[in-house]
Amino acid sequence: MTREELEKIILDFMDSLNTATLACSSEDEPWSAPVYYARQGFDLIFFSSRKSRHSGLFQANPRAAASIYGLYQSWQDIRGLQMSGRVEALTSLPAIARGANTYFRRFPFARDFFSKSGFLSDALAKTTRIALYSFRTSSVHYLDNSVGFGIRWKLDIQEGRPIGSPEHS
Repeated sequence: MTREELEKIILDFMDSLNTATLACSSEDEPWSAPVYYARQGFDLIFFSSRKSRHSGLFQANPRAAASIYGLYQSWQDIRGLQMSGRVEALTSLPAIARGANTYFRRFPFARDFFSKSGFLSDALAKTTRIALYSFRTSSVHYLDNSVGFGIRWKLDIQEGRPIGSPEHS
C-alpha cells in the first residue's frame, strides 16, 4: 500500500466517525475517556472540562493514545485506528479560533452550548471551566481484520504530515 493510499484510508475513516477513546496515565494511574472530535489533518480537536480526570492526567503527562473504531458484530469486521501522540490545551487566540472553527463546522449544535456558557469570551480571559485540546498524532496504525486477523499498517506523522513509507504488520 502506498503512503497516499493509506493516508486517504485513515483520513476518510476519521471523517466517518465522531468519537475517539483517549488513553492517558500518570504515576501508574491509567485512564481512558471518550470524546467527540473534529479532525485537523491527522490531529484530533476536542473540548473537555479542565476538572476532568483525563485533563488532569494530560497536564501531568501529555503523552497519550487514541482509538477510533465503529460498532462491529464479529471480529472479522473490525476496522479501526490506534494512534500515539501528545495532548495539549490550545491557549493562543489563533489556535483556539482555528480549533473552535474546525469543531463547530463538524458539530454545529455545539456552537449554541458554548455561546450560552460564555466559552468564547471566557477563553479570552482564560477563566472558563472548559478547555479546547489537540491530540497531536505522532503515529497511526490502521487495523483491518477483513483482510486478516491483526493486519495493520503504520504511518508515522511529524508536525502534522505523514513521513516515510507505511509499515505493514
